[in-house]
Amino acid sequence: MGAPRFPLSAFADEIDRSVDVQLACLRANGVEMLDVRGAEGYNVMDFSPALLAKVKRRAAEEGIGIHGVGSPVNKIRLEPKAARMEVAKFAKACDIANRFGTRKVRVFTPEAEGGLNEGAWPEVRAQLRDMIAIADEKGIVILHENDAKFYGAYPSQARRIFEELGSPAFRAVFDFANTVLLGYRAFDDWFPWILPHLDSLHIKDAIFEGQRIVPSGEGEGQMVETFRFLIESGWVGTLSLEPHLSAAGPFSGFTGPELFGSAVRALRNAVEKAGGTC
Repeated sequence: MGAPRFPLSAFADEIDRSVDVQLACLRANGVEMLDVRGAEGYNVMDFSPALLAKVKRRAAEEGIGIHGVGSPVNKIRLEPKAARMEVAKFAKACDIANRFGTRKVRVFTPEAEGGLNEGAWPEVRAQLRDMIAIADEKGIVILHENDAKFYGAYPSQARRIFEELGSPAFRAVFDFANTVLLGYRAFDDWFPWILPHLDSLHIKDAIFEGQRIVPSGEGEGQMVETFRFLIESGWVGTLSLEPHLSAAGPFSGFTGPELFGSAVRALRNAVEKAGGTC
């Protein structure tokens, strides 16, 4: 039996604003899927019907599948009025996903005071439950990302989220760099407990000192060790490149075509060291 192969996707708005440039770069680097977050200068939540149709059509023409919708839902401070708005925004993201022909929508959890804040759990839980109910109704799988200082970025709080709410409609997408930037490590702090909930991985690496984003395997994300464990466990999910090698902002990042190619090569090297391919 050959080495297990991980499918590749990417947040292609890191490459260029132009959807044509995005898709050409994905094809050139052998990336077969797209996580839709932005195109032509617009966030996916603000796509016009015409732009949505264009992205969907051009991806199909280039043989690029749609992996999921990279929404910014719940990237807010925790408070009741904002929660109601985010639930409505999530319903819209589900409709966008359905129009793209994908069942997956990436979300976050709100930022609670102090970050590590168990007292915020009842409010966070209520907000997520409202979204899970919508996801069930619309046939959507929620992918929760551990980003920045949001509630679910902290391993202990994320574990509570998935132990109570994990289901076929609520799964995890794990980001290596995000946990390093908070002072945690992927393998030490997230595995194996997250494995039953893990849908896919966001690929960027980081070094805590100086809060630096680096190519896969060059940081403190324990990527090779984690990939080796995943392969031994029989997990083969999608790897979504989100390299942030030129810039990282609160709602997106930028890498550019040349560095994107470097990011793909670094990821393939890390996966091969672990005994897999991508």
